[in-house]
Amino acid sequence: MWFFLVGILVALAAGVLLYGLGHALQPEDSVEERLEAWMTADVAGEAAGGEHSSGLLAGVDRRVARRGFAAVIRQDLARAALSLTVTEWLLLRVGLVVVAFLLGFALQRNLILALFLAAIAYAAPITYLRVRQGRRLRAFNAQLPDVLDQMVGSLRVGYGLSQSVEWVGRQMPDPAGDEFNRVVREMQLGWSLPEALESMVRRIMSDDLALIVTAIDIHYETGGRLADILETVSHTIRERIRVQREINTLTSQQRYSGYVLMVMPIALAVVLMLLSPEYESQLFAPGPTLCIPIGAGLMMILGFLIMRRIVEIDI
Repeated sequence: MWFFLVGILVALAAGVLLYGLGHALQPEDSVEERLEAWMTADVAGEAAGGEHSSGLLAGVDRRVARRGFAAVIRQDLARAALSLTVTEWLLLRVGLVVVAFLLGFALQRNLILALFLAAIAYAAPITYLRVRQGRRLRAFNAQLPDVLDQMVGSLRVGYGLSQSVEWVGRQMPDPAGDEFNRVVREMQLGWSLPEALESMVRRIMSDDLALIVTAIDIHYETGGRLADILETVSHTIRERIRVQREINTLTSQQRYSGYVLMVMPIALAVVLMLLSPEYESQLFAPGPTLCIPIGAGLMMILGFLIMRRIVEIDI
């Protein structure tokens, strides 16, 4: 009993310590950090070495910014629209792993269970980040036809292309409005319009957006009636969205079957662990029986990935 209470207290203390450390290390002036989150990796890497941070975090940020993974993490956070720095993201992940490991070991005094929970805590932030990125990308792609309609209308009434981009940023809701406002801010910082649009393509990773930016680049080089070109692209994108929705409807049963088959064994294992921990713990005891949950987990993941691959149809 005492061991259980000590484990809980240690886990809570670790969580409070990491939370307080993250706030204590927060920069006094976060303007540069927020700008670098929306710039390209090179510009962001240079901005990370600024002098507007508190002493300890400035040193940590400078060391992290020199690592190759920092630019990748910064781009991932930008794609998910998370207002976290790289240091805060890493602290969050480490804190979750430590707390999950201590809680798992304190609850059952089982090292295998503690490592399993720590692995889940390690993967959970990445999964959340990918889901958030996917939702934001789908929402952005769904807004692109309306974005093009706004640009076509503004071009036909006499606006220039830069003014049309600024108009879209003011009129469209997030995420499209937010992304085009960033394009405007990047132009105000000295970037040309094609450079700012290319930066948005790298940030969003949308094939439809890449098609639009390619059309604008061709217009910059050869000229022509950009309004007519964008109107044709808008029609193409609308048709792609319509076909993709039909495909999603036809494959929805298979996709949700994969989710159910993935969740059911895990839920059953959790219920058995709560009802009869002595019976369930025998599966995780060191020895040949440990191969059963490991093999089952690997086969579940493999089956889920195969089902996702079957119903994933690109157009």
